[in-house]
Order: sequence, then C-alpha cells, then structure tokens
Amino acid sequence: MNITDLQQLPEIPPIFGPAKQVAYVVDDIDTAIEWWQTRHDVGSFLVTRSAAPLTNAFYRGKPAERSRVHIGFAYVGEMQLELIQLIGNTPGLYKEARDRGLDRVHHYAVLVDDFPAAYNWALDNGFDAVIDAGVDGLARMSYCENPDSGLILEIIESNRLTRPYFDGIEKRVHALDETMPIHEFELEELTPKLGVFVQLALFGLKKLFGRIEPTRRKAQATVTP
Repeated sequence: MNITDLQQLPEIPPIFGPAKQVAYVVDDIDTAIEWWQTRHDVGSFLVTRSAAPLTNAFYRGKPAERSRVHIGFAYVGEMQLELIQLIGNTPGLYKEARDRGLDRVHHYAVLVDDFPAAYNWALDNGFDAVIDAGVDGLARMSYCENPDSGLILEIIESNRLTRPYFDGIEKRVHALDETMPIHEFELEELTPKLGVFVQLALFGLKKLFGRIEPTRRKAQATVTP
C-alpha cells in the first residue's frame, strides 16, 4: 500500500471515465487504518462493519454466496480510499486477493451513465466479468478484470440509487471530527429513499414496455494466479 497509488493512476479506457475510488483488500481493517493514518496522515475513516453490499451476485458465472465485509472510507484530495476486510472465507474476488497475499491496489471504481455500453465494451476488450451484481434496468455493478494487466475495474451504474452512496460517503468523511480516527456507521443509512422510489418506478415502466437491455453474460472461469 502506498499513497502514490492514489496519485498515479493507471490508464483507464475513456469509456469508463475517471476513477472515483482506489480500493485495497486488507487482513485487518483497524490495523490498515492505523497504518494509513500514521504513515500517510490519511483519515479520519468512516467505517461500516459486517456489511453485505452485493445483492443478486454471480461469481465467475455461478450464483455467489453473500460475502460480509468490514469497509473503511477516507479521502485523499478528491480520490476515495476504500479498505475492505473479508469476514470468513466466502469464495469470491476478495478471498482470491487474500489468498494471493495481495498488498497492492485491488481495484479502481468507476461510475458510468451507460452501464450496458461500458460493461459490454469491457468484455469485448480483454476483461473478464468476475463478479456481476444487481438487476438489469435498476442498478448494476460488475468487477471486471483484465487477466493480462491485472487491472480490476469496479464498474458501477450511476443513477438515483447508486450515486447517493458515493456523494453521501464523501460528505460524511469531510465532516468527520479529525481527532477521532474511526467513525462507525451503517451502510443502510445512505439508502436514498426518494431515489429508490423513483428508480423502482422507472424500472417498472421499462419492464412494462420491454425497454430493459440485458447486460449479464456468463463470467469467465479463469483465475489470475
């Protein structure tokens, strides 16, 4: 882990837009937070524990077990830093990283307005969909990995359901009492009630008129060594 990871980003194809987040999978979130604070003076951190953020998820083409994680958020300038600690041994992308002893960046998150276009471009240009989650026409995300470069992108559909999570976390982080290293919260606190209502209504209309474009393809079965 290094502060330069948040300042010197890899080249990300223009279709995805700029990276909004740099994420690491860590063995112990409290130890990792202390490291970032003492080594790089980053924080305070906003922390949610035992969260299960992925719904209707597929892992390498098969229905995924629900992973539970501790997640910590901080900001370095305009870049969100995310630390993820997997709880238990649920098979998935986080366990793959932990089993490999990964100590560098795990993934970069991007927000896209046209999820089908960005997702299908990734699959047509050397990326494998390792994790697919969400519902077509409502809100989708996918962890797509390029096996040649090792680059993993968390592609998130930007809409009324997903955008408030990024905006809400940023607002909360910047308002934290910096004398406290960790501030606990529940991820559900960020759920945009109005956004949920509007997005569900739009989803119903799209479904009624057959305007939902399916994007899920069978994920590849390869595992990066």
